[in-house]
Amino acid sequence: MIYAAPSVQGQTKILIDDIIFSIDAKAAIDSLYNRNVEEARDIMRPWREDHPEHPLWALWDGMEIWWEILEDLENTSMDEQFINKMREADYEASRLLRRQSDHTDALIVRAVANSYVARMHANREEWVTSMQVGRRGYQAHQRLMEVDPDLPDNLFAEGMKLYYSAYIPEAYPVVRAVSWFLPDGDRQGGLDTLEVASETAVFARPEAAYFLATILLNYEEDYEKAEKFFRKLIDQYPNNGYYRRQFMRTMAQLDEYATMKAFYRETIEHWEKNGLPEHRVMEHELNYWAGRAFYHSRDFQTAFDLFSKSVELGSDLINAEDREILTLAAYFAGQSSELLMQGEQAKKYYEIAANQKAAPNARRQARNRLSDM
Repeated sequence: MIYAAPSVQGQTKILIDDIIFSIDAKAAIDSLYNRNVEEARDIMRPWREDHPEHPLWALWDGMEIWWEILEDLENTSMDEQFINKMREADYEASRLLRRQSDHTDALIVRAVANSYVARMHANREEWVTSMQVGRRGYQAHQRLMEVDPDLPDNLFAEGMKLYYSAYIPEAYPVVRAVSWFLPDGDRQGGLDTLEVASETAVFARPEAAYFLATILLNYEEDYEKAEKFFRKLIDQYPNNGYYRRQFMRTMAQLDEYATMKAFYRETIEHWEKNGLPEHRVMEHELNYWAGRAFYHSRDFQTAFDLFSKSVELGSDLINAEDREILTLAAYFAGQSSELLMQGEQAKKYYEIAANQKAAPNARRQARNRLSDM
């Protein structure tokens, strides 16, 4: 493969303008999202060696850490490392912009790095910090729209802006009084734009697909369309346990119990066949959802076996008491035990559920059952 000449006269190359780089970057992103970190690094290595001064590499390192965080959001041990790496990416991008104003790659790096950090703070329910960091990312995106309006990755941010500018005032009436400061919104337009971004963007392509599926699941409650997009993500990234967990949640909303059972078996077989590393969080959650499928089919023994396995796996995870799925699995293990006429076993699992911090409804119901037994 012939690569473009390295930077000359102190100028940092705009990689996104190189069609060969775009092809390689898409392949590397696909490998990263399919949880093959080494393969992704190998694809990017020639570019990294030829352009070591480029701020993209700090961003890339941060994206690798991000996936470690996303696969187990209850584990906060890597948060500081992630924030520091994304701050480094933002700093390196700002240095480049001082030397080469409106450098397209640098604007992308600033927009993406700050948006990832904002998303992490939102996951931690640190809303003010999330908005402050997100504003920096949005400002970089706005400038990027002026510098390179035809860049396909712009569509991701535009789709998110269109959707949430319409959704937030509708969902939160208290915001309507000050909604004048939001840009004009269009829920369907936002969804359509995200779908285009999921097919054409370079860095934001899989993120656009994920957010499209998540919005359809959690906000639009269009479970059939959400299922379609999550299935597409799994077909493209079969080694990604996070997407498999979201897909199982979506099927549960549709009461697709037979499909849930089949998908559980498919996932176990895929992991074993390909010799993939243990993924305890995925196993913990998928055992719970498969248990729900068997529970609704009134196969209470199989349901109990799956629920109890979910409890066993979840109890060994960091911050176990804060895990909603663990609480629910323990509660349904208790329910299944009662239906199997195993009273002492039921008490054991109700006590586990009652002592959790997450899922207050399940905790309360577990305590009620214990008081009645």
